[in-house]
Amino acid sequence: MKRVILVLFLLVLIYPVASGQLWKLRRYELYGSFGTSQFFCDIGGFSPSENLLGLKDLSINQTRFSFGGGLRYRIYEDFSVKAGIMYGYLHASDVKGSNENREYEVSTSLFEPAITAEYYILKNSAEGSYRFTKGDRAFTSILDKLDLYVYAGVAPIIYSVKPNEKLALVTDETGGVAMAFPAGIGANYLFNPNLLLGIDIGVRYTTTDYLDGYSSQYSKSNDVYYFMTFVFTRKLKTSEKGLISFRK
Repeated sequence: MKRVILVLFLLVLIYPVASGQLWKLRRYELYGSFGTSQFFCDIGGFSPSENLLGLKDLSINQTRFSFGGGLRYRIYEDFSVKAGIMYGYLHASDVKGSNENREYEVSTSLFEPAITAEYYILKNSAEGSYRFTKGDRAFTSILDKLDLYVYAGVAPIIYSVKPNEKLALVTDETGGVAMAFPAGIGANYLFNPNLLLGIDIGVRYTTTDYLDGYSSQYSKSNDVYYFMTFVFTRKLKTSEKGLISFRK
């Protein structure tokens, strides 16, 4: 009887520790994303005196698309790093802006390989539940499955500029290489022990004012672009050696 009591006592002590370490069994995460892009440059938009907080520069007509993917590694339960690459198609036009008479228009394609770090303000508790990892969803609420994180990183970008005829008369810039610094916020929902669905909103500050192929004499800052993407994440099992495991 004493042995039974001792075993039960040890299980009570060990269980919280074991449950808290379940995330280490899936430290790698493979993800893909697709969504929209917004471009803020010297073409299009309204002057500051006409544009409170820049809200008038947000335009569905200038919205284009982005997609990408990569691999995430969880160093700690609430801290991860990821390596990925994004493709973005950006567009800007003087139509419905402060400089509509110029009639400038540009499309820019870019590739953005990036290294970013993520800190989780809110981490889901479901992945620490042994019953949930075995497929039992009855004991977790929606809030138990939510992640909320902020991120920042660094990314070299390779870009190509395609101006319209009006813009081509005042610039010969066709593209180049620059640095971007991504920062943003994201949220994930743990759909099942291996799959997360999420949304990511981030700004990219760049080191160039020629992402649109043009720099105005009135320009006071470099070009900026935004991505808003829907993210699909697949958790991968981790082997005893800390590598990706493909065993079932």
